[in-house]
Formats: sequence, structure tokens, C-alpha cells
Amino acid sequence: MNNGPVASNLVLLAELDKCAPGTKVRFLGCVDDYVVGRATLRLKHNYPASATPKTACVDIEHVLESIKRYEVDVGSWINVIGYVERQTTRNIHVQAVAVWDAGNIDLDAYQNAIDKRKEAS
Repeated sequence: MNNGPVASNLVLLAELDKCAPGTKVRFLGCVDDYVVGRATLRLKHNYPASATPKTACVDIEHVLESIKRYEVDVGSWINVIGYVERQTTRNIHVQAVAVWDAGNIDLDAYQNAIDKRKEAS
């Protein structure tokens, strides 16, 4: 029996709406806005390009002490591990437990890797 933490599910931001509330997820997104008063990041990742763009509202209150200033700048790509809280008609809300800079990410390679992983399962 494993008593460690629950593993996160690697998903695309566009797939968050398929995750049930309470699901632990890991995803990549680009900061579109930061609402300081609510400690909430609005993230986007328009993939696949043919789909309707989706937005994730990520509550970062619990990880504020570990976030670097540049990670909340508009245009920054970040990785998020968190729990899906709820979905509204326009957004998926996630409670972050970890956030870190995605660095100089190759988006095409990332997207292809996620797609191949889905095909294999």
C-alpha cells in the first residue's frame, strides 16, 4: 500500500473541463492576467488551435511565498500542479499546490508528447 501523495494527471489546459472536481492535475499555461487582490492567475494555452480557447483561473494563495515575481508576468509560461475546484461557463478553477517557471519551453514538443501519451493509454 502506497501512503505517498496522490499523483497528478498530466493534461492540457484545454482538457481541464473534462476533469472532475477534486482531480489533481498538472498542466502548462501562459499567464494572461494576474488579479493581485484575489491571488488568481488567468492562464491560457490555445491548443489545439482549432478548438475554442479555454481559460484556467488558478488560485495561487497557498503558494504565494514560493512564486517568483516573473512567474506572474503576463506572457510567462508556467507549470501548475493543483486540484480542479469547479467549472463555470467560461473558466475552469484550480487551486494550485505548486507553480514553477516552464523555462524556454518547446510548445510543439510538449503538445506532441501529451498527444502521444494519450494515444498510448
